[in-house]
Amino acid sequence: MSDLFTYASLGTLTGAVTATVLVVEFLKELGPLKRLPTRWLALAVAEGIVVVTSLATGNFAAANLPLYFLNGLLVAASAIGGWQVIHDNLVGSASGKKGDR
Repeated sequence: MSDLFTYASLGTLTGAVTATVLVVEFLKELGPLKRLPTRWLALAVAEGIVVVTSLATGNFAAANLPLYFLNGLLVAASAIGGWQVIHDNLVGSASGKKGDR
């Protein structure tokens, strides 16, 4: 069971997006995070995952901070977009409403 998420898998776009969706889904209803727009929470989580993964694998370099930022944006946008597709297809069509944007 310890192989479900590894730093190697978190270093991929798919792994980082999956982890971002999972973490955001569980954090977005906690106390002060309720007031934070979900998109901003997703961005913060994605950036954190990108940087922590880089640190944990020993690949962190200050010169790569702009790349970490861009990668975090890509992960966040992919997580938000993926969740929106799932939400709209499962919940949005049943209620006739668009998802939380």
